[in-house]
Amino acid sequence: MKFQIGDATDVALCVGLKHEFLRCDDAFNDFASSAKMMILQGENRRICYTTYNAYARFIHHLYEFILGAVARDRRDTMQLESDIAERYITGHAQRIFTNRRNAILSGTAPAWENHISYYSEKVPHTFARDFRQFRNFASGHVTYKRSDLSLTKFYEHSHKFLYMLYYDAKNWWGRGGDEFPDLKEITAFSVLVKDVPPTQP
Repeated sequence: MKFQIGDATDVALCVGLKHEFLRCDDAFNDFASSAKMMILQGENRRICYTTYNAYARFIHHLYEFILGAVARDRRDTMQLESDIAERYITGHAQRIFTNRRNAILSGTAPAWENHISYYSEKVPHTFARDFRQFRNFASGHVTYKRSDLSLTKFYEHSHKFLYMLYYDAKNWWGRGGDEFPDLKEITAFSVLVKDVPPTQP
């Protein structure tokens, strides 16, 4: 469905995007806590399982958030073909890395910035496809492929790209201030039984 920025569909989509990014942020923070415990206390099956699940949720919510952001950029809620979504993701990651490299080369990068060697000149052409595959199989679909798909290798090769996409989105879609955002029915959810005023005859 086509829509315009600022109309009812756009406002509703923005609530969905905010919710999805907050879920992504929660998953990343869970992953960071679990990974820290793994580093400090050592590995065992339980901590590996917990860390895997948090990272899989991070991948899932980041991918879904990006697809929602693409819909907003296109002003169209129609689902994208996988190859088009992959081109958008690769292009966006490339812009982020190019901007970081240019800031380092021009001397305008902050003092805490990574060395330029951290930022690839080209985002690997397989990155977006692998991102989608891990979204599908590590978190989404139950399949025989899951037990043989190495999230460790994906993390080693792709985490810096995922983190840059996440960090870039956090500036716009992360929590701002102390008050939790109003997400309509999402933040109105309740399991409490409430008095309902009687209907008028």
